[in-house]
Amino acid sequence: MNNKKILVVDDEQNIRDIFQAFLRDMGYTVTTAVDGIDALEKISKERFDLYIVDIYMPRMGGLELISRLKELHPSAVIIVTTGYSGLDVDFRSIRQSAFMYLAKPIQPDELIRAVEAGLAHSTESKPDIIRSNFDDNIDPDKQPEMLLLKGFTQDQVLHFKSMGTLKDYISGDPIHMDKEDGSMLFVEHGYINVYYNTDLVDSLKDGDVWGEETFVNPGALFCSLKAHSNVTVRHFPRKRLIEFFTYNDKSLTDRYMINIVQCMYVKWRRSIVRLGLSSRSNPIDLK
Repeated sequence: MNNKKILVVDDEQNIRDIFQAFLRDMGYTVTTAVDGIDALEKISKERFDLYIVDIYMPRMGGLELISRLKELHPSAVIIVTTGYSGLDVDFRSIRQSAFMYLAKPIQPDELIRAVEAGLAHSTESKPDIIRSNFDDNIDPDKQPEMLLLKGFTQDQVLHFKSMGTLKDYISGDPIHMDKEDGSMLFVEHGYINVYYNTDLVDSLKDGDVWGEETFVNPGALFCSLKAHSNVTVRHFPRKRLIEFFTYNDKSLTDRYMINIVQCMYVKWRRSIVRLGLSSRSNPIDLK
């Protein structure tokens, strides 16, 4: 038996089970993940030789996962799979990141050739170092809270966070953003789905921030939030945020305003991708 490790990321359990059983019979060590967020958690704990990634998944799809994976592991060898072949424009944008693209249904001999070629390429590639979450050059997409408070001293960060109030929610609970509960929030632990009408436009995880633009425009919120798991949230009422900056140097307020614009751009970029993909076709028809 060899020691090659493969991560299969697909939201359909039957696909995960088939791939896992088939690849294990070939002698590989196989781990599965249900979506991009689940995959990133596993990637943070273990290094894999090959990644098989589906495109359409809840919470975080394959396009965003590939982008984040390449930031963490630039030489990662990724095989992209999907049951929908009408994404030429989208695949042109990831072709340089993905090693190979397979259209479902995937034949066993096709999978064998792809996996063997991918693992051979992985062996030839130069190893790289997975970046720490505390790397000074970290991609802001992965640390929205860090981006929002960029330029703050450690004491200022602690003081800022003390302005918030912790609140627990169970899976399925709506999370209100108002004057009473707070116009901005940090996710301390767990996952939150963000919806525009009925469309999932973003997914929040540990360390993410939401609603920061209400500091500028109190009526800016137009999305609804729902706990995807049991979650702990730190709520920040707009009044307390204003008090925080009232008693600090004006330059800190200016720095915060710049950070807000950057955070909004990051979220706009992620949401446009999600909305664009969901509008192309019904996900039920993709497999």
